[in-house]
Amino acid sequence: MLISKKWLREFVQTPKGLSDQELSNTITLSTVEVESFKDQAAELDKIIVGEVKTLAKHPDADRLTLCQVDVGGSTSQIVCGGSNLREGMKVAVAPPGAWVRWHGEGEPVELKKTKIRGEVSEGMICASSEIGLDASDEGERDILDLGDIDAKPGTSLAEALGLDDVIFDIEHKSLTNRPDLMGHYGMAREVAALTRSELKEYKPAAISKGKGVSLSVKIEDQELCPRYMGVALEGITVEPSPQWLKNRLTACGVRSINNVVDVTNLVMLELGQPMHAFDADVLGGDEVKITVRTAKKGEEITCLDEETYKLEKEMLVIASGTKTLAIAGVMGGEGSGVSGETTRIVFESANFSPVSVRKTSQKLALRSESSARFEKSLDANLCELALRRAVELMQELCPSAKVCSSVIDERAKVVESEALSFAPSLVNDRLGSSISTDEMQDILTRLGFDVKLKKDVFTVVIPSWRATKDVSIKEDVVEEIARIYGYDNIPSTLPIFPITPPVQDRVRQLSRIARRALAYGAGASEVFQYAFVSPETLEALGESLDDHLKLANPLASDRPYLVRSLIPNLLETVVHNQRTFETVKMFQSERVFRKDEEGADMGEGKKKLPRQPHALAGVYAKKGDVDPFWESKAMVEQLMGAMGFAAELRPSEAPEPWQHPVRQAQIVVNDQVVGYVAEVDPEKASALGVDHRVAVFEMNLDVLAQQGEQAVVYKPVSVHPAAERDLAFVVADQAAYAVIETTIRKTSNLLDSVELFDVYRGKGVEEGHKSMAVHMSFRAADRTLESSEVDAELGKIRGVLEKDFGATMRS
Repeated sequence: MLISKKWLREFVQTPKGLSDQELSNTITLSTVEVESFKDQAAELDKIIVGEVKTLAKHPDADRLTLCQVDVGGSTSQIVCGGSNLREGMKVAVAPPGAWVRWHGEGEPVELKKTKIRGEVSEGMICASSEIGLDASDEGERDILDLGDIDAKPGTSLAEALGLDDVIFDIEHKSLTNRPDLMGHYGMAREVAALTRSELKEYKPAAISKGKGVSLSVKIEDQELCPRYMGVALEGITVEPSPQWLKNRLTACGVRSINNVVDVTNLVMLELGQPMHAFDADVLGGDEVKITVRTAKKGEEITCLDEETYKLEKEMLVIASGTKTLAIAGVMGGEGSGVSGETTRIVFESANFSPVSVRKTSQKLALRSESSARFEKSLDANLCELALRRAVELMQELCPSAKVCSSVIDERAKVVESEALSFAPSLVNDRLGSSISTDEMQDILTRLGFDVKLKKDVFTVVIPSWRATKDVSIKEDVVEEIARIYGYDNIPSTLPIFPITPPVQDRVRQLSRIARRALAYGAGASEVFQYAFVSPETLEALGESLDDHLKLANPLASDRPYLVRSLIPNLLETVVHNQRTFETVKMFQSERVFRKDEEGADMGEGKKKLPRQPHALAGVYAKKGDVDPFWESKAMVEQLMGAMGFAAELRPSEAPEPWQHPVRQAQIVVNDQVVGYVAEVDPEKASALGVDHRVAVFEMNLDVLAQQGEQAVVYKPVSVHPAAERDLAFVVADQAAYAVIETTIRKTSNLLDSVELFDVYRGKGVEEGHKSMAVHMSFRAADRTLESSEVDAELGKIRGVLEKDFGATMRS
């Protein structure tokens, strides 16, 4: 949100000597975050208004002109190529020392007195683009025509154009609980409290009743519309707004439309109260009947953004007869707005339910300046102030305008402001401070609270603009005192409490260990992705869409499903990265959503949420690697070791539809399946656009966390050396290595370790078979093994492999 300093100063005069930076810091530390501020005049520094006195052709250039320009107190010769120059024209002059962009491009350059084709040029007559102004109305060789601007030669251009303001950029999300700050007057009230300055009373003229139009309103649900005010005006001439109004709107990031629409926008920026203007003749002419109701089934409306929206029954609309005029609190309809032929208007100033506006805006994916304010819960008392101010402005801009109806004001029962009672000691007890009672009372009074002190008890009445779900309990008042008093003025002390280790979240611990192990140990990159997946990706992998939760209102229409596995989106990421990187190794740790499993209980009589376990998944692919399974398996083994689990790989009993029929395994800990590691079926990978073989793993961290922490067992390093042997053999393709390894370990009591280091298919190996090579280490606890003992153990292993697996030895 943009705030104009000049506009603020119409309501509050800040202390002399208070710099823009100091004001920005004060607001940030006490109220809301000021992201930045910009001095409009800085970009126009040293650029002045000039008046062209005479023009003469350049003696040595057909397209250049010698201009004698009055720059205030003296005349300068400037060589210019502008095609629209004329004598008596007021122009923007950049004298030597000013900075401009040549033809509106590149970085600014400093001008110096120079000669152009032999003629002296003391500066530059500027086009709009060369000094950072809007050049949309200028031709290619046109210079800025200041027209009949009321400024003498030599006047600062920033001052002449009204661009001598400072604009503060307020971080919008920090205003969520402060709708009173969504306008300049509310911000001025806050600045007055912060700087102990006097606040000018906001008191637009009362509206006198008129005749000519019978105006009425009917509110069908006052919970959705607590207040609706309106008034009709005639004698309206729709025309462009004066320059001061355009400048004011532009400074706050709002485009000028016409004088009527600009008035409603100015009031919104000034008070924070959105307004709307209807063409009275479109609404019924002499008899205007407005109804505030919920939408009818299947009702549609084309809004001012020229988009057509299908409404739902709970959405609030403004209607007149059978015509839908606007989506209440969000946006007006296209057909009922002000046009160039409009002569009578109806101003609307209303208050709508923040929940209703928020839901409507979200469901329609339609955000506006109006909805951004209403959804924060506005003060219903703003309606009258805004209406009075709009009428006052309209009559100022269009002297022929006059009120031609009664002021309608339909509202729910007025709720009296709540009073809170507490002892002043509560404040110091909560803050650990020693603020005096008088200072507390002064702070609250400056903020607009009605404060009374009787028998050492404060009775504080909350002002209406702070009672909109902002200040409601005593602790809120304590916070108000603290922030105005200054957090830096409250002494810092260390709290006294027992140093008890907090309860650890085991899932979070495992996730952190895994992320470090995969990033630093395995060299993988972590990815962060939304929990949404496209139906095309799921179908390409053979997944059933019925197994996935579908969102009623997805953020992206092409991704309406929630993920039940992280693998589909990781495979999409492989597609995006495979052309850039030879090796793709990534992982992600995030929740998934299991439609078929029950999760948290939402209360009696309500359905349970779907289970949302924490998943950890990884993917590996490398150009030319035809067996990526082994690298993915190595990542799993390294990962399980880092997390302190002894994992076992077993053939999957029910593999996923996209997994390779053989190159896959379950990850088992304590006889509990915690995940899987698998190669993606090449056909499925190709359907997604993956160019080469890819392997993945995924595990359920919630299940893994339930296994408890496994004790780390240490054993002394043996003093006896190991005897190492390699063994290569051929077995059928369907023979699982996990089963082979288990068999080898059971065969020899002297076997210390066994590791698969090669799998080969191809020339020299019968089709339907594979060659596997393992590295084995033999060791005895009490002696050094002799070669004959090792050979005997190796012979037993060969025999078992031949008998149980039909293996053929290669070495």
